[in-house]
Amino acid sequence: MSLTDLAAVRQFFDRHRNHGSTRAPIAAFDCDGTVISGDIGEAMLYHQIEEFWFKTPPADIWTDHPGRAELDRRYRLLAGMPDDARRGHPEFVRFADTILDWYFGQINDGKVMKACADIVRLFSGFRETEVREFARRTFETERATPKGRRSLGRRQVPVGVRFLREAVDLLNEAMARGLEVWAISGSSRWSVEPVFAALGIPSNRVIGIELETAGGVVTSTEILPIPIRQGKVEALRARKIPRPVLVASDSRNDIPLFKTSTDLKVRINSRGRSTAEFFEAYGSPSDESWINVDQPTLVERL
Repeated sequence: MSLTDLAAVRQFFDRHRNHGSTRAPIAAFDCDGTVISGDIGEAMLYHQIEEFWFKTPPADIWTDHPGRAELDRRYRLLAGMPDDARRGHPEFVRFADTILDWYFGQINDGKVMKACADIVRLFSGFRETEVREFARRTFETERATPKGRRSLGRRQVPVGVRFLREAVDLLNEAMARGLEVWAISGSSRWSVEPVFAALGIPSNRVIGIELETAGGVVTSTEILPIPIRQGKVEALRARKIPRPVLVASDSRNDIPLFKTSTDLKVRINSRGRSTAEFFEAYGSPSDESWINVDQPTLVERL
């Protein structure tokens, strides 16, 4: 049964069908783990490492990295190699480990906002058009690749993303009913744009981590607010977007965003996390304003 067949969802759309000449009600959708399985921002990082796709040495961007000198040495050694020799070189494994250890180490230390911004900043030096094309290629490659895991450095990283049926059905129904749908993600805006473009959401309704540009070239300076945790709420306010009547997300990081919803809240539990722990963190139990999807359905083709 589709999520849109639920009585609570039908009643929700009935409540918001007559907005007349006023601005349409807002529906806010997270991306990673909500509309798609996996994390498209992290997928871009994996592809960037595998393809050694850098314009600026990572050590010049991550000036606070404790192993900056060694990171720079490895980068410059690998940068001087032909592509076919680089991937098989032992220093490539160590270079990948250094990048991934820094990212996941900060995540594990609770520095989620900084970790996510740091990997986006690795695109500094490229033209924004180049990064958008890289994002598009990453998404299409991940959509076409069977789900599984692959080696990168010493880690096994996920491969293959799929749309999630429940969120896609809800988003499509929201658009059909005339709601104003926004994507808001803690991944880079570039990575999220092709995901939502496939669902008919234009890039001007996509919010993600962005960097300042100069003459069309990406810099390493983040544009604030960074849309993670409370930053998602601030990002909506900065754009003068009214409080959403619908919020859909998979993450407890989005509890501040959930709390802005004036009506329906949809939790897509794509990572199999504890529902009890989520609502303990939320601060109140699930009620009639919530829909919990505990086993979302992967979509092979839209």
